[in-house]
Amino acid sequence: RRVDRTGRPAWPAARAAAVRLAARPATYAGILCTIDLDAGPRDVYHSLLDLRPPGVDFLLPHGNWQRPPRRLAREAPGRHRPRPTPYGDWLAAAFDAWWDDPEAGSHVRIRLFQEIAALLLGAPSGAEAVGLSPMAAVVVETDGAIEQVDSLKSAYDGAPETGLDVFRDSFDRALRHPGIAARQLGERALAEECRGCPVRRVCGGGNYAHRYAPGTGFLHPSVYCADLERLIRHVAHRLSRTTGGVG
Repeated sequence: RRVDRTGRPAWPAARAAAVRLAARPATYAGILCTIDLDAGPRDVYHSLLDLRPPGVDFLLPHGNWQRPPRRLAREAPGRHRPRPTPYGDWLAAAFDAWWDDPEAGSHVRIRLFQEIAALLLGAPSGAEAVGLSPMAAVVVETDGAIEQVDSLKSAYDGAPETGLDVFRDSFDRALRHPGIAARQLGERALAEECRGCPVRRVCGGGNYAHRYAPGTGFLHPSVYCADLERLIRHVAHRLSRTTGGVG
């Protein structure tokens, strides 16, 4: 629930901007929506549909094992079971709203849900949040510095830095940076607990930034591990009812 610089809710202005974009579909790529557990998933889904987006992506709030997201306890890194899954429950309800929507569900793309469904059906991933496809992006800052993706800033100060810049270094050299190279290894780069998980090829360890713990880095399951498994199994169940089984 963001506010603007004067402390007023930011939603009215954001909504007005989305309405203007909807009138110019060629420039309207879609909406990114960070999950707020205090907002009902079905209400959020339908309010976003009112803005006529061609696509939506639901984002998990940035958090890690040092700074867990709201309603998740701070624990040592690991694949903890049983564990509450408030974010997985929220996303499962949002998925049902989309999947069961006879009007919008067929033509409004929700990236996270489509990626999970595609992975369950054997397709490669095209998103950072799930799957094992190599990371295919770097960031070039305004001063020419080559950095890893901005989401790593949520882990610790300087996490995305590579020490490289476009004036001295090639992008091929950036690909050899340990932090970037680790994200090209697929299943081999996962934590031991993840490599034995039955949904590992779909989950892919989750967002890289969400795996961080001080002193031991990123070689852990996501802090959202249980939530991701909850959502993936729910999507698999709904798919199996439609297709007669998921391979």
